[in-house]
Amino acid sequence: MASAAAPQQSGAESWALAFRVLRELLEANDGVVSSTALRRELEGTHSIPNARDLVIELEFFNPEASVERGIPTPSFKFHHLGRSFFSEQKYAEELQKQQEQATKQADVASNEVSATEPDEPSPTRTNRQEEARLVTYVKGALEDLYSSEANSEENSYVFDVHSHRKGGTFENTDLIAVHWRSDRVCDLVTVEVKLEFISQVVQQALSYTRFSHRVWLAVPVDTDSHSELQKNPALFEYAISQGLGILACRKRKGRSYEVSPIHWPLRNSVDPLEEEEFLERYRPEFEEAGVVEPKGRKRPPRLR
Repeated sequence: MASAAAPQQSGAESWALAFRVLRELLEANDGVVSSTALRRELEGTHSIPNARDLVIELEFFNPEASVERGIPTPSFKFHHLGRSFFSEQKYAEELQKQQEQATKQADVASNEVSATEPDEPSPTRTNRQEEARLVTYVKGALEDLYSSEANSEENSYVFDVHSHRKGGTFENTDLIAVHWRSDRVCDLVTVEVKLEFISQVVQQALSYTRFSHRVWLAVPVDTDSHSELQKNPALFEYAISQGLGILACRKRKGRSYEVSPIHWPLRNSVDPLEEEEFLERYRPEFEEAGVVEPKGRKRPPRLR
């Protein structure tokens, strides 16, 4: 993923200052500090104008690539996930929590099959479990992709809804994300998660374009090249031509996944009625995200 251009102030001295401030904040906050808090500290206490671009660079910081650009190497390791920076220890703990959550979701999926479809064949049961695990890692990736300073720190913006089943076959998305482009304007994002890249899955993802502005299809891959997604080049080209985004999910150690966008989704012009029904179908999530007000209260219309 390409990072934003660094501001004019992001010479060696500004980078050294940014690393020092980040380290101090991590040490003072038990190894976790939000991107917003770092930006405020750089702009307020240290008078770096428009530190947003520098913070974005830090979020996607790559030590090896940065050396070639003349950026100094920090004396400590840090990571970024979702809305926050983490020390190495806290990042490891966060990844462990993610793995535990994935295992929990897989167990829940298995129990749901046992309760509603006790005669379900074991391969299908296993697929349901693995899809539930995969959803957890895709959710983490979306939190990185759609982290935005325009979003309130109190509001969630990515939701796992794969088990809700609130609509018909072509309405039950697996994940919802809200991308706040400003404090009043947002895009509604949906994701279909499947273990196979086949035509039925592409058609199901395309059905979400009726009510969401951007749609992703997330599927596992075996190699970092992701070339297996193009074993059916006609289907791959069709999915892209229809505006779908593709998230490649590479299996890693401990049954975890590394999720990477290999093609970004185009923006759809949604059907107003379909969008309204979508917002109502997942009202609790959209209330939590701040997209709609609780019933009984009205908010000004959002311009897009």
